[in-house]
Amino acid sequence: MDHQSIGEIIREEWKKLSALTWKERLVYIWDYYKPLMVGILGIICCISIGVSIYHNKQLNYLVSVYMVDCNMLDVPSEEIATDFAAYLGGIGEHDVVTVDTSVQLNAEDMSQYGMANQMKFTALIAAGDIDLAFFTPEAYERFREAGTCTDLTEVLSEEQLEQWSDLLVYGAQPDEDETETEAGSGNTAEQETGAEHVRDASQKEAADEVPLALNLQNAPMMQKYNAYYGEPVYAVIVVNGKNPEMAARFLTYLLQESA
Repeated sequence: MDHQSIGEIIREEWKKLSALTWKERLVYIWDYYKPLMVGILGIICCISIGVSIYHNKQLNYLVSVYMVDCNMLDVPSEEIATDFAAYLGGIGEHDVVTVDTSVQLNAEDMSQYGMANQMKFTALIAAGDIDLAFFTPEAYERFREAGTCTDLTEVLSEEQLEQWSDLLVYGAQPDEDETETEAGSGNTAEQETGAEHVRDASQKEAADEVPLALNLQNAPMMQKYNAYYGEPVYAVIVVNGKNPEMAARFLTYLLQESA
């Protein structure tokens, strides 16, 4: 068989294509060049994934904050993240501060979207991708029972605990068996008890209760953006978050004007 040059092959193929309609050309190209196109597409996908992985490895996530069930239309997440970065004195090129206001959780919403939203948020917590979370009292109680809250005495300094003593929200840490049972439960019991189990500094905490959250209802940032419509909001340092110390600094940032 004679060996053809690249130019001869191109001319021969073009001659075949010129005699076909556009529809026939597409069919011809797909039939004869499908393996080549699939291969090229695979290479492009691999390069894209590789670049994405490399880029993500360069990032240093300083803190990940989720404001759940907030007034997301009026709370500027990017502005808050930028302002916190400035509060820290600036951050590096690859440092990232995440403030997410998009999560809306409704334990009564059994729709496909509602269930997917709850499963996604729970997965983020399980993966340690959330450092600080803000909850309504009802949502706080649900996640407290699931073992989500860090004992603040393990993260905050004695000075901070004393300074914020009026803001502390006390609760009992669930046993491991209780956590496994309650983590996947709905809020039937929660509806019956409401936020009765939530104790703030105005109530004497029980012997087995520890500070698990801060009530930031009157925090300057919450009021500035009407983040929770003036209602109580509990800030929780997530128990398996990767950056508890930075989460504590974010709390200091939010309360700086009332310090």
